[in-house]
Amino acid sequence: LEADMRQTQEEQQNASNGKLRRIREKYEAELKQVEESEKSLLQKHAGLKEQTFDMQERITTLKAESERTKRELENTKEVVERLTGERNDMSDIIRQEFADRLVRTEEENKRLKMEMSEVRARRQVELERVKEEKETEIRDIHERVKQAIAKKDDVVSSLTAQYQVRK
Repeated sequence: LEADMRQTQEEQQNASNGKLRRIREKYEAELKQVEESEKSLLQKHAGLKEQTFDMQERITTLKAESERTKRELENTKEVVERLTGERNDMSDIIRQEFADRLVRTEEENKRLKMEMSEVRARRQVELERVKEEKETEIRDIHERVKQAIAKKDDVVSSLTAQYQVRK
C-alpha cells in the first residue's frame, strides 16, 4: 500500500511537474510572443514618431512657403492695383488731352471759319468796290464816248454846214 501510494504520489508529482512544465512553456511562449509584439510595437512607434517628425517638418516648411507665397501675392496685388491706378490715371490724362485738343481744334476751326468769312466778306467788299470802280470807269468812258460822239456829230454837222455853205 505504501508502495502504491508512493507510486501514485510519484505519478501525481510527475503529472503535476508535466502540467507545471507545460504551463511554464505556455507562459514562456506567450511571454516571448508578448515581448516580440512589444518590440514590434516599439519599432512601429519609433517609425510613426519619425514619420510624425518628418510630417511636422514638412508642415513647417509648407507653412513658411505658404506665408512667402501670401506675401508675394499681396505684393503682386499691390503692384497690380498701383498699375491699374496708373493706367486709369493715364487714361484720364489721355482723355483730358484729347478733349483739350478737340476743344482747341474746334476753336481753331471756328477761328479759321471766322477768318474765312472775313476774307470772303473783304473779298466781296473788294469785288463790289472793283465792280463799282469799273462801272464808274465804264460810265466815265461811256460819257466820254458820248461826248466824243457828240463832238464828232458837232464837227460833222459843222463840216456838213460848211460844206453846204461852200457849195
